[in-house]
Amino acid sequence: MTDSGPFPRYRRSIVSLAIAAAGLALLVISVRQAGWDTIVNSFRSLGPWILVVVLLGAARMAVRARAWTLCSRAQHDTGIPFRAALVAILAGDALGNLTPLGLLASEPAKVVMGRRHVSTAASVSSVAVENGFYTASVAAMLLGGVWVMLQRADVPPVLERMGEGIVVAALVGGLVALWVFRTRPAVLSRLAPLVGRLLRRPASPDALTALEQSIYDVVHWPTARLAHVAAWEVLFHAAAVAEVWLILRMIPGGEGTTLIEAFLMETTGRFITVAFKFIPYRLGIDEMGSGSVSQLLGLGTPAGVTLALVRRVRILLLNAAGVALLARDQATLEP
Repeated sequence: MTDSGPFPRYRRSIVSLAIAAAGLALLVISVRQAGWDTIVNSFRSLGPWILVVVLLGAARMAVRARAWTLCSRAQHDTGIPFRAALVAILAGDALGNLTPLGLLASEPAKVVMGRRHVSTAASVSSVAVENGFYTASVAAMLLGGVWVMLQRADVPPVLERMGEGIVVAALVGGLVALWVFRTRPAVLSRLAPLVGRLLRRPASPDALTALEQSIYDVVHWPTARLAHVAAWEVLFHAAAVAEVWLILRMIPGGEGTTLIEAFLMETTGRFITVAFKFIPYRLGIDEMGSGSVSQLLGLGTPAGVTLALVRRVRILLLNAAGVALLARDQATLEP
């Protein structure tokens, strides 16, 4: 039986079901620890403010769309229009959350939708470059969160170990990135046959070399463009911290939440997102992780679990919009 037969698909389904069952179990445990009545009361306390939460989430998508359009203009005069970039990001995020493929689903979807406005090479490189800026901003945020956490006198050993791991990973990643941009290795062009199989069509080594060079040339961008893209990525994280702060301030027991505490909660959430992106919606993991960290910070487990659930509602609403936009986009392409 080949890989295209029913058994590999059957095994993948079993693994997916097992992951979903484990996530559901974690979700149930987290909700029971926090208390169902407490969570319901917290949602009621939010009231219409949940609309502000959704708008902040949409604004974050718009911020990354803006950063992507700027990256796309490095190789194309007009670049990808903002509206098209926003639709692609919403649709890609929905695909990445709905499937275990994560980034392997979301980023190719953005490339496909982006190449309707620019060349395939420009679409691929702009997506890769924007993701590079985003990854660097996430690393900086995680390092900032570790530094702030270690300033606290009552840091639990488990968080110290996690912080040390983040620092080591960030340093290794930084050294690797420095080496890559200094040596400009021809990675894609050497893997032309593999890339061709993934794309299901022959891949030209010359085209892949040009694509690599366009990515490496980021270091030669004008300082103003680099700063502009970086500023949008920073704004993405600022909106996320504002979202966390707003939610915690609105629910019972969180009235005294500070921006520092909101920053630490968002740092934790960003770490979970990166580490468990392959699990659809990170079911149960968000709630367990957020509840544990909020308890360690003195905010209480219910606050963290409620925060994760409110943000899950926001994600579901935006993903529903992304799926609807994707369906409409595909319908307009049909003859």
